[in-house]
Amino acid sequence: MKFEVDSQTLKDLEIFDTVKDGTSVFSLFNHTQCYGGRRILYNFLSNPLTDLEKITERTDTIAFFQKYLPEGLSVDKDSLDFTEYYIRHGDYPTRIPTWFTAMERMIMDKVSTNTEYYLVKKGVGSTVDLLKTIYAFSHVLADKFKENNYPKLLEKNNEKVLEIFSSDDYADIIKLGRKIPSYETSRLDYMFRYTHKKDILFFLDLIYEYDAFLSIAKAADKYGLSYAEMFSADDNRLEIDGLYHPFVEAAIPNDMRFEKPSNLLFISGPNMAGKSTFLKALGLSAYLAHVGFPVPAKRMTLSILSGLCTTINISDNLSSGYSHFYAEVMRIKDVARQLKTHRNMLVIFDELFRGTNVKDAYDGTLAVVNAFTEVKSSFFVISSHIVEVTKELEANKNIEFSYFEILEQDGHPVYTYKLKDGISQVRLGMYIIRKENLIETIKEINNI
Repeated sequence: MKFEVDSQTLKDLEIFDTVKDGTSVFSLFNHTQCYGGRRILYNFLSNPLTDLEKITERTDTIAFFQKYLPEGLSVDKDSLDFTEYYIRHGDYPTRIPTWFTAMERMIMDKVSTNTEYYLVKKGVGSTVDLLKTIYAFSHVLADKFKENNYPKLLEKNNEKVLEIFSSDDYADIIKLGRKIPSYETSRLDYMFRYTHKKDILFFLDLIYEYDAFLSIAKAADKYGLSYAEMFSADDNRLEIDGLYHPFVEAAIPNDMRFEKPSNLLFISGPNMAGKSTFLKALGLSAYLAHVGFPVPAKRMTLSILSGLCTTINISDNLSSGYSHFYAEVMRIKDVARQLKTHRNMLVIFDELFRGTNVKDAYDGTLAVVNAFTEVKSSFFVISSHIVEVTKELEANKNIEFSYFEILEQDGHPVYTYKLKDGISQVRLGMYIIRKENLIETIKEINNI
């Protein structure tokens, strides 16, 4: 089954859309050396998985690169780009070259500028260099495998590489020097772009994939990411220690977990306390875990989800005539539809019903939260600054309550950005109004 994720969630988590400083989650992981590696990385990040075996294979491979292969597969980018162009473009040889055709090509090149001959000569040379690099790296991998537990995906790929190189055709290529004779150039051109083209394309894709793996491993080192421990959907667990958002400098880590039978976490507290950043970090970690990428946390334990849905930065839909409140209602309705077919989801709402009056927000929050607790196969995390509603929600045993701690120092609030168990009792609205001299500013209007 495909992992359910919609455009609103991708936007909320800034997977590909850039934030103010131009950073996205994709750019966070993009340390690739070549365009092909970038394309593979983008494809990984675009397609979360629900197959535990495939997730584990990818995670183990990235972790192996991080621990044992920090330099990765070093290739010459110009040679790689030229090989890509050479293999996929130009006139393909469809007949076995002879000594005569090889000499004819060489003579024509001497007599006049021949673009095709240049493409073949340089393309063959670049491809031979890449094959030698791959061959050497395959033996580096084989040596690493003897000393350590190796990932299944790397083992499978390396076995195929060594199998291809065991044939006589490729064994001869490894022995070639820098200068390749004209006849040999024609023979290899016929081999690379016709009879063995499938092998060459496999090698190119393998280089790109290894480039992507190394890129992710570099990000794991740079941002202190760790690898989530994943379980089958039947386990129904979500625990995380030391969660932080990688976009936030010197971020304060937080812990959270669902204890049975609860399936909904209600986070209360005033604005600016850290709720939205925490929810983004939680959603991002769940998403990355299903991509097989390392997550921004010290430790994460998660059962396979069928999807992820967030509502953090929802806006009015003016083209449809929707107000902010109506857009919120339609978003909740859309989530409900998704839950009918994807029962095992993580659903995150930030400041539920912020687009209406306090009374409707109170009643709507109470009704929706209680309804969500009945969907016991999914997890829900909902934040709200309407703490009054918690008095009625406390009777629901399926709900856990947390808040972001705010201390008082010399009459001023101090934000700790630490998530605590319980319900917030802090009110900061009037404090901020007084701090900014809002009323005095208004009264000064008549004195101008």
